[in-house]
Amino acid sequence: METLLPPVTGILADRLREKTPKTGTSGHLRPSYRCLRRSTRRPSLPMRITSPFLSLILFAGFAGAQQQGNSSSATELVSSGYGLDTFLIATPDASSSQAARLNDDRADGEGTVPAPTEGYVLGNQVVVQTEDVDLLVNLARSADENAQISAHALAGFYLVEVQTVADAIDMTWVLEPVFGAGKVHLDVERPHSFRLPNDPRFSNQWHLRNTSRPEADANLEDAWNAGYTGQGIVVGVVDGGVQTGHEDLAANYNSTASLSGSSSSHGTAVAGVIAAVEGNGKGGVGAAYDAQWSKLYYGSASYTATNLLHRNDINDIKNNSWGPWDDGTLWTITNIEKNALIDGAMNGRGGLGEIYCWAAGNGSTFDRVDYDPYASSRYTIAIGGVGDLDQRSSFNEKGSSMMVVAHTSGNNRGIDTTDLNGYTTSFGGTSSASPLGAGVIALMLEANPSLTWRDVQHVLVHSARQVDPSQSNWSQNGAGHDINYNYGFGAVDAGAAVALASAWQNVSAEQLYDSGAIAYGQTIPNNDPNGLSFTINVPASFTVEHVELILNADHNTVGDLRIRVTSPSGTKSAFTVPRGDTKDDLIDYVFTSVRSWDEDSAGDWTFFIADERGGSTGTLIDYRLKVYGNDGSHLGGGFLVSASNLAAGQTATLNVSGATPSSNCWLGYSLSGLGSTPIPQLGITMDIDSPVQLGAMQSTSAGGGASWNAPVPANASGVQVWFQAVQLGSKSAVLAATIQ
Repeated sequence: METLLPPVTGILADRLREKTPKTGTSGHLRPSYRCLRRSTRRPSLPMRITSPFLSLILFAGFAGAQQQGNSSSATELVSSGYGLDTFLIATPDASSSQAARLNDDRADGEGTVPAPTEGYVLGNQVVVQTEDVDLLVNLARSADENAQISAHALAGFYLVEVQTVADAIDMTWVLEPVFGAGKVHLDVERPHSFRLPNDPRFSNQWHLRNTSRPEADANLEDAWNAGYTGQGIVVGVVDGGVQTGHEDLAANYNSTASLSGSSSSHGTAVAGVIAAVEGNGKGGVGAAYDAQWSKLYYGSASYTATNLLHRNDINDIKNNSWGPWDDGTLWTITNIEKNALIDGAMNGRGGLGEIYCWAAGNGSTFDRVDYDPYASSRYTIAIGGVGDLDQRSSFNEKGSSMMVVAHTSGNNRGIDTTDLNGYTTSFGGTSSASPLGAGVIALMLEANPSLTWRDVQHVLVHSARQVDPSQSNWSQNGAGHDINYNYGFGAVDAGAAVALASAWQNVSAEQLYDSGAIAYGQTIPNNDPNGLSFTINVPASFTVEHVELILNADHNTVGDLRIRVTSPSGTKSAFTVPRGDTKDDLIDYVFTSVRSWDEDSAGDWTFFIADERGGSTGTLIDYRLKVYGNDGSHLGGGFLVSASNLAAGQTATLNVSGATPSSNCWLGYSLSGLGSTPIPQLGITMDIDSPVQLGAMQSTSAGGGASWNAPVPANASGVQVWFQAVQLGSKSAVLAATIQ
């Protein structure tokens, strides 16, 4: 195909983007803990009586609960919002208690029960989702006349506060039969995992400007030189707290956008990666050194939701360098947290949408970002890690929901940033990659404040730089994007991102194909890699963004399952692989993929599920496919290009219609797909990668049309090609075609 068109000439030859392939105190922090006890008022519920000695072993070294009551521990079955969990509760008669989850339900095939999972905190509040607040008040007060009912910031959710953890557990069992399973749960704080591997120290900020390997950084220098430093943007640091008075952070702190609370070294390091102050003669700088930052917190489900929603009229971006344990198991998200993310995306920033950045996880090859419902949500941006050699960080996870990677530890050097009362050179993990991505997005929003939450994701996809090109997982999707389970669409490139953002045309209204739940209700063949395949035909044609697969399956060991979806273009999205996950059942479980971005939605999608291990068996109850997208008008759209006789050994004709009449017009093509190529002399950015000019410039007719002819090589059958025409100040929609 390289001989299809004449050599590059004219304005495009002068202004093609130089696409230079860039192939060329860590520790494990945990949040504070709380817990619960056994009630004797519901003897019909299953429970385990435990000894004081066992409770001492499980909770040795922990501080006492916030209010001390009866000191005897107990067990309790709890509706936690994440499922039904049995907890060993340290002080159930306190208003907050430490707890450990008992894992009898996660025994492996030989009956071995995993050790209890410590680090839970159980409180004295119950989360209720309802539209009937009067009914809620009456029921709660009839069960406990002292119960306090308050509305959560998220519409339709309420908090019922009682005296003790035990009272709150009892309240859940009073309310759940009335309001429904999943809509009533104890407010539980799970143990969280920071993205912090142990990495060696090194004393420079190579992730911003890598002097020893210039291609292996986030290309901040180009963005700064273009005048973008984050001015006017506020980034929330949702973490364990930040030292607000730190000498290299205080000047950029926005107290109005913040919540009060303690500080932590982890949050302080994250804030420094984003917005450490420039020009004060102290420390280093953040990626967006003129942006402001706010202090926010994770915690229980309702408190996390509160922080995800807090002052989204001021906070533009919220970074989350935390998540569930990276243990290779499927995690769940509560309704209140899920709906907080949706509300933020729909209503934050005056309706443009809050931008939620999420650390993709440090589970290495033993885990996938697809198992984390926070990072994999379509309302968040999953950011993985790449090191100072421009290669996969050792801890980086794979995943179909991985959007981009950013530079962090994991090859040779760690990240130099702020720390409590000083500095560190060993920060890292995806805890550091995510705030670097958030800082770059701050520059993008400064370049174009009208970007919506979906626009931000589009700009990241189109401006990402391919790293480690020899890595075997690279492939192209049907739209020509380079994709990789390790890297998503590639590394965040600040220079390319602000250039594209500044001229970005907002994406059109979201379109959705929803198959609805498709019932199956039959056994998944056990220990059979051939599994089951189902075809879902999508009749509507639009440009794809996210794809969601929602599953219900009755299975004792979900780790036996391999699950994937294949698009009509042939792009595979793997969601799970067989592993040692002994959790049971998939209940409305949402898997999300970004790998088909910009493909055509129309055609046959394939859903595959297989049980590849012996022992436990299961039933696929139903499945549902949701494809989100747009009309593609942001990819040019001012006028059209069409092709005829685009076949091997033939002479193809390319026609432009609807262009500005009697004006100069150029036609370009790409063999590598969609991309971002600024053409400054025309005042536009082309939407194809490394375009080559086809033929000579044409002058359009009085009707706005023009034509080009080009011979197609005889051996070019099956080659994909992308065409786009440009004029002064305008460009056509992209035509993607395959040579016949």
